[in-house]
Amino acid sequence: MNQEQSNKALSVLLIDDSDVDNFINKAIISKEKCVDSIIIKSSGMDALAYLNSVADNPDTHPDVIFLDIRMPRMNGFEFLDEYIKLPEELKKHPQIFILSSSLDPVDSENAEKYDFIKGHLSKPLAHHNLTELLLKEA
Repeated sequence: MNQEQSNKALSVLLIDDSDVDNFINKAIISKEKCVDSIIIKSSGMDALAYLNSVADNPDTHPDVIFLDIRMPRMNGFEFLDEYIKLPEELKKHPQIFILSSSLDPVDSENAEKYDFIKGHLSKPLAHHNLTELLLKEA
């Protein structure tokens, strides 16, 4: 994250098919003073559509993306495969974290194939130091 990003309030994109997890994680994220907006998408396809809709407006690009792996229709890895194809300007600065309840080591191995993934976190976000994650240098 560059100096300009650290001075502005952050935008978080939460991608998860579970309404309960979204409710809990939104409540946890919203307590962070550095966050001014939380966008929730319940599928990888909805998230890609959202990202494409804001592609021409850098001020609306998310700064942080929390991505669930196990989702119907399009799982997190399928989302990442499509994310790679997005315009470079859109992918320039978001920090992407896998956020999953999966303990399957294959998921961790698959996540390592994407060099832009900043970490693999377990649900819920309450187990993690969000301030440190959100303000972490890119």
